[in-house]
Amino acid sequence: MLEQTVTQMHRSLLVAAALCCLPACELPNGPGQVQPPVTGEWSGTFESSWGVLPMKASLTNDQYLGSISGDFRIDGQRASGTVSGLLETKAYNVTMFWGELTISYRTASGEMCRSESPFAVTAGSASEKAVDFFAENFSGGNCPDPPTKAHITLRR
Repeated sequence: MLEQTVTQMHRSLLVAAALCCLPACELPNGPGQVQPPVTGEWSGTFESSWGVLPMKASLTNDQYLGSISGDFRIDGQRASGTVSGLLETKAYNVTMFWGELTISYRTASGEMCRSESPFAVTAGSASEKAVDFFAENFSGGNCPDPPTKAHITLRR
């Protein structure tokens, strides 16, 4: 009986603590700040140590969860990749991106390789008409010569 009362008291304290913290919790998007709709087809450039290459992307974002994902294709290198991460809208309706980019392509031996950019060195911004992603490197994975200092610029 005493054990049940202590358990109920712990639950009550946990709920009370959670409710007290709510005002301090910061949601990804502040009140009245809505993420831009980026779902759709995009085209632009992939600028990196590989040069400036044309690219196309298909992006999807969930404006309520703050997530973004998609696929892209880079012409010239016959490479493809993915984007996944979070969009966060702050003051002045600036929407920032934090996430991960991957890249895949055939090596000289004909095998497919795949590398990712670390979350810590991948960022950018997004609006309804323009998306910019920056990745310092694609150090994770098995690609022998991944691009460095990548800047993806996409427009509708």
